Amino acid sequence: MKVIVNKKEAFEKLKKILVSWNDADSEKSMNSMDYFIEQLIYSKWNRNRIYNFIFIYVRNNLSDLDYDFIPEKALDYLSDIETSIIGYCCPACFLKIPDEPLDENELITYVRGNKWKN
Repeated sequence: MKVIVNKKEAFEKLKKILVSWNDADSEKSMNSMDYFIEQLIYSKWNRNRIYNFIFIYVRNNLSDLDYDFIPEKALDYLSDIETSIIGYCCPACFLKIPDEPLDENELITYVRGNKWKN
């Protein structure tokens, strides 16, 4: 698995996934997005860094023209990933990141309590 070092490289990869999203084969597209997130985690990106990248950096760097070429389903799936980062879903759906609590109750407190933002 390739290490992703910086936001610019990550942004180019994510933008390519979003723009090439294929509604006819959404499972393959979702797998590409999941693999990208796994690459970030493999590259030692923590929850806070992934959050800041998706919620702030990506939104600030996608142009209006970019949005014209990104299918709605791709943005919906990215939103689902965002939800799994901030914990507005069932605990089983939380994005799993190494070095975070393994106990479910501790993980809920950690994620929903925004302790990962420190």
